[in-house]
Amino acid sequence: MRARGLSALGLAAAMTLAACSSGGTKDSGSPASTTAPASAKAAGAGGAAGGSFSFGVIGDYPYTADQVPQFDRLVDAINVEAPSFVLHVGDVGAQPCTDAALATSLAAINRLNMPVIYTPGDNEWTDCHQSGNDPIQRLARVRQMFFPTDQSLGKKTLTVTRQSADYPENSRFDFGGLTFVALHEVGSNNGTGRTPEADAEAAARQTAVIAWIKAGFAAATSAGSKGIVLFFQADPNFDLYRLGVHNAHTEFLRALERESIAFKGPVLLVHGDTHVFHVDKALVSSTDHGVIENVTRLENFGSPDVEWTHVSVNPSAPELFSFSPAIVAGNAPAHAPPP
Repeated sequence: MRARGLSALGLAAAMTLAACSSGGTKDSGSPASTTAPASAKAAGAGGAAGGSFSFGVIGDYPYTADQVPQFDRLVDAINVEAPSFVLHVGDVGAQPCTDAALATSLAAINRLNMPVIYTPGDNEWTDCHQSGNDPIQRLARVRQMFFPTDQSLGKKTLTVTRQSADYPENSRFDFGGLTFVALHEVGSNNGTGRTPEADAEAAARQTAVIAWIKAGFAAATSAGSKGIVLFFQADPNFDLYRLGVHNAHTEFLRALERESIAFKGPVLLVHGDTHVFHVDKALVSSTDHGVIENVTRLENFGSPDVEWTHVSVNPSAPELFSFSPAIVAGNAPAHAPPP
């Protein structure tokens, strides 16, 4: 869990993306989705027709008891807004690190009417040593509970391509002429620097993630995708990368830099972890330190702000890909004026 800051509203930003094809959706039949109804309609008609569509971004909450009803209100608000699907950037809650806590979080996520594509956060497993649990064992349970099939979470599900049985959390799907790629890159230094076993796990997982980045861009190119969206939990220290300071996420960012430059089309990086909503051009060249113009970074809200981001794609507008911070009625905290 990273040091947390209060989130601030940023200006809406836009980049050019287009919509051409869609991924399929199914009724939820996932063993992990015990609350999902058997009858659910396919989502994303706009994306399927090559027209406008939208998706939501959530994650990094609820952390405290008072945020549970706030999360319920957030789910209700998203269901009313009805984006085609939701990207969940991890941290389904704070500890305890138990199966019961994961099951509660899973049931809450599955109240969303649309497909939810989830990538794990550090709270689910990396940080579980703080409560005396084995992170590797907790990671195994996250994989078993959240990724049992090729279907997403949510009442309506979406079929995804999973990287492998060892790394089912790394997934990919196409929707509306865009390629979406889930990557298992987490905060807390990506799980490194604590034990030899943890370092070995992180090294193997990082190798898999970098391979999945390459595969995602290759798939986007092959499909003729006009843009690619990659989402993960960690704030990967863009500021340190800019300064040339090596850290646990350096090779991850280098792979994103290399593939984004070769792809040339619009690239959107979506993450959580530091809980401050903003949209910017965070990724710079490691050779000349200039901004990589086709890459945009979206960081979502997080605890204590239980809010979400609404992302719109409109192929008929000059700025086809736009971001709106979505403040849920009743969730914004009351602030005392400064002295």
